Parts: sequence; structure tokens; C-alpha cells
Amino acid sequence: LKNPLFPLQITIENLRKARRLSPAEFEEVFQESTTTLLAEVGNLKTIIGRFSDFAKMPPPRFENVDLNEVVHSLMKLYDAQFKAEGRPGITPELDLAEGDLPIQADGEQLRRAIGNLVLNAIDAMPGGGTLRIASSSQDGHVRLSVSDTGQGLTEEECARLFTPYYTTKQHGTGLGLAIVQSVVSDHGGKISVISTPGSGATFVIELPVSPGGNA
Repeated sequence: LKNPLFPLQITIENLRKARRLSPAEFEEVFQESTTTLLAEVGNLKTIIGRFSDFAKMPPPRFENVDLNEVVHSLMKLYDAQFKAEGRPGITPELDLAEGDLPIQADGEQLRRAIGNLVLNAIDAMPGGGTLRIASSSQDGHVRLSVSDTGQGLTEEECARLFTPYYTTKQHGTGLGLAIVQSVVSDHGGKISVISTPGSGATFVIELPVSPGGNA
């Protein structure tokens, strides 16, 4: 919450000082300042919304879900971000198990969890790179990995990543990965991260095919 508050304070102070300027100069400062204020208020709303979502995370409602289809739909959703103008491109690579990959899960929560991992990977590659998602099935479990080619993480960062409110990002809330872990845990699964500085990171989710299975 402190991140948006500082620019809000500075912008208001600049507006008060701008009252001494000529009408034309004040108008320019006013337009720029109100744009900043609205953007930062929007950031605050987003942060508060994430806190609220995390606090009231409902128990999963299990249904038949195709894990591969969840991945394909998410890739379509983020395709525009991969090719966004004004920023280096991100190349998605899929290495999914052949055919369907059925699992008993809460489809919406699973999409949200994997979506958070995709966004995390995008944020880890501000200079562009490759986002790789792989899936497989073995012995009553499914395995999904999301890899990026970013700067990687230290051993300490890996150990703390899933702690609520801990973040390595300047503007992060520290809830994205905590939400992922909560969803995975509620599905009887587990999540881990493999990374070294300079070598990117890979997040691995393992879930039982049915809710009663063991992770």
C-alpha cells in the first residue's frame, strides 16, 4: 500500500504549488497530476481487491477439468501481452501431454493459479524471453511446470516466495504466489520452485487426479 501512497502525496503537493503558476501552466500540471492520481487510486483498488480475494478464498468446488485446455485458454488470454507494442516480446512454448489431461478440480481456481504463474513469469522477463509450460501425468498425479528465462531467484527468495505479502517486485502485493499455494494445497497438491540467479525460474505444480488422491 505504501508504493502508491508516495506518488499520491507528491502529486498533491505539486498541485498546491502549481496554484502560483499562470492559468495555462496550471492547466498542464493539473492534467498531468489528475492522470497520475487516477492511476494510483486504481492501483490502490487493485491491491485492496487482492487482499480481499485472498482473505475470502472459498473452498474448491470439484468438477471434471481438462488441464491442457486450461493452459490453452490462458495462452489465448495472454497472447496480446506476449506481443504488446513498446516492450520486448515473450515467446510462449507449450510441451503438453498428448490428448486430454483430465483432473478433478475447481476449474476457476485452477485457471487463476496458473494465470498468476504466467503473470509472474511475464514480470520476470522485462527484457523479453521465453515462457515454457509443460504438463504430464503419472501414477494418479498430473504435473504442470511454468518456466521463464528471467534473472532467476536466490535461495533465500525461493524459500520465502510463498509467504503472504512477501514480494521481489517493486509494485507487487506479495499475494499472487501465496494464492497459488493456497489453491494447490486445497486441491491436495504441492508446489515448488527451481531457480538459480541468472538462470530463470521454474514453478512446478503436482496435483492428484482426484481430490481423494495423495500429493
